[in-house]
Amino acid sequence: MTKFRQLPLPQVHAALDSLLSAHLAVEQAGLVAVDLYDGCMLYDSENHRLMLCDLDEYRPGPFTVETERLPGSSRYMAPEEFVRGSVIDIRTTVFTLGRALRLLLDAGDEEKQWRGTSGQLAVIEKATAAAPECRFHSVHSLVNAWHAAT
Repeated sequence: MTKFRQLPLPQVHAALDSLLSAHLAVEQAGLVAVDLYDGCMLYDSENHRLMLCDLDEYRPGPFTVETERLPGSSRYMAPEEFVRGSVIDIRTTVFTLGRALRLLLDAGDEEKQWRGTSGQLAVIEKATAAAPECRFHSVHSLVNAWHAAT
């Protein structure tokens, strides 16, 4: 992660675009991301591309949380993933992608070294709203807003 955060912004943006593009396909397939975090993302610095791995937790959505919480890194998880009986849908994936954008476009773990624009940060804030109904309603709408801000 340290090496990734030191990359020039055009390379970071390309990596983020590939992450978003992959999740357009996930959305098209009717799946939602569960347990997506930076450990699922490997950056190939020789070929300048982001690769996704360990993607065993995509489920048909929407579905209801039947346990105390879903698996995953709490840094990437939406509030509803911690509540039994909550509905998990594409807006949950939007939250997770928003967190990934925030964490991958920052130069440090403390989220105090933002490398993006204020427009990008506004997109992330909407994507990661606590209430699902306040988020983008789809990955497609998140991607459109992200590209407009970038």
